[in-house]
Amino acid sequence: MKRIFRPFWSYDVKRTESWLNNKALSGYQLTEIHPSKGLFLFEAGNDRQSIHYHIGYAKSEVHSLPASISHDGWKEVCCQGNWFILSNEKPAVQLKCYPIREGIIKRNRNLLYVHGVLSVYIILTALLFLILGATTVLFYGGALSFNPFSLWITILIIGSILLIVAPFLTVRLYKANKQFW
Repeated sequence: MKRIFRPFWSYDVKRTESWLNNKALSGYQLTEIHPSKGLFLFEAGNDRQSIHYHIGYAKSEVHSLPASISHDGWKEVCCQGNWFILSNEKPAVQLKCYPIREGIIKRNRNLLYVHGVLSVYIILTALLFLILGATTVLFYGGALSFNPFSLWITILIIGSILLIVAPFLTVRLYKANKQFW
């Protein structure tokens, strides 16, 4: 059993599917997924085969495959929470139908709005802090001082991390959703 940690895997589903396909080509078969932890569990196998994976997201935890998808050879590999992963061993040219991406598109759109608002808020807060700090120092001759054991250090560290991560995730979600259009 091999465990692989992939944070933010759900922010680019097509890249994750490609990664799963490459793992199958190197002899590892997906057995289980823990979406909230970002963990993928694989079993090593002797047969290296081309498997097409398809990641899906359904608002309800109970979902069933449409008959046309099942007849085309798609099988559920694992299901955890709202996420499910399907596989198909047919060559890509023989695949006639694919499961829809509506659930992932809606989820990513909602996350895009949340991360976008968070990014704007953090950027505006950082600009306000810089403007007020510069005004205090330049126009009033004051000095900014921080107590090293205060809450400000923690706030600055968390704000700096969010200032980097939130815009990155916003752009990543936008590009990932654009691939589905």
